[in-house]
Amino acid sequence: MSINKLANNLINAKEAEIQRLSWFDALFTTIKNDLERGDTYKAQKLADLGQYLAQDFHHYSEDDLAGLKKEPEVAL
Repeated sequence: MSINKLANNLINAKEAEIQRLSWFDALFTTIKNDLERGDTYKAQKLADLGQYLAQDFHHYSEDDLAGLKKEPEVAL
């Protein structure tokens, strides 16, 4: 893999990471606002969603890392 392609892949990965973090920011801000208004049912559902997303992103990140560790020459 060329250096340019590797750099582009890393840039794309960081852009996706930033997007996902912005989703969590919006999610937790909404949860906080719901709790301040006393809407605990909706806050709980949003917290469940956040937990699901975090576990899902964690799973995919672990798979990516395992692949890189297994075949580091493919990443380069």
